[in-house]
Amino acid sequence: MLGAHVDLPLSKDPAVRILPWIVGLMVYLATMTLAGALLVSGLASDWSAGLTGTVTIHIVGVDENDEAALDNQVERATRLALKTPGVKSATPMPKAEVANLLAPWLGADAPISDLPLPRIIDVRIDEEDTDIASLKQRLETEVPGAGLDDHQLWRDRLVTFLRVIELVAFVMVTLIGVTTVTVVIFATRSGLAVHNDAIEILHLIGAHDDYIAGQFQAHALGLGLKGGIVGSAVGIATLLGLAFAASNLDTELVPLFLFQAWHWPVLAGLPILAAFIVRQTARRTVLRALGQML
Repeated sequence: MLGAHVDLPLSKDPAVRILPWIVGLMVYLATMTLAGALLVSGLASDWSAGLTGTVTIHIVGVDENDEAALDNQVERATRLALKTPGVKSATPMPKAEVANLLAPWLGADAPISDLPLPRIIDVRIDEEDTDIASLKQRLETEVPGAGLDDHQLWRDRLVTFLRVIELVAFVMVTLIGVTTVTVVIFATRSGLAVHNDAIEILHLIGAHDDYIAGQFQAHALGLGLKGGIVGSAVGIATLLGLAFAASNLDTELVPLFLFQAWHWPVLAGLPILAAFIVRQTARRTVLRALGQML
């Protein structure tokens, strides 16, 4: 189609000249928006999986200077958790590991070892079989200074928020596609008006509507590919630049700016999809307009 014989000088149309720039801009915006949606989707899945089936027991010592008493509280809370139906495991977290978790917020030079850090017990549960409210009540009653954090509510709210962002991103991609279609329709109708006399002559010498539509769709396909490839290249370069910049940030505070392997082919396929949309839009617009001329 790109090398097909051309009877209409479509490349000289003023409205058509701007089409590659519009398509390139739309593909760039779609690349950035879709990339954001894919990243948010991955974060939502990772965070949901990481917090599913877990609760945390935290214990603050009644006497901060009595480490033996605090160890005894941790042991009692661990035994109580393991006796609870639905609890798969209860693992006390070493104090050094708790300190490492706080280091990004307090700074590497903070005297974390001198702080009265709470003891943490990581508890793995079967959410359907575990009565979390009962476990929390028993801990607070039987183990002084103990409390239980249920991540389910926080997780559900966070995932819902991320899913909303994901939905908004896909709506934006759809609107970008609709805008592209509208611009192509305008440019194609403009070309039809400019070459109306030549089209009538082609009809008189026996040219069918499909042949005339083929002239427009081949030209539109070439322009769509040209603009789409440039827009995609700039978009992917922008993402790689952001990924490089994110690699220098503290990953404990900022989620990794990483894509899965299948994300890149999806993003790289946007120019082809854009060119196909441009081609089909031009073809349908021409056929509809020629049908109304009869």
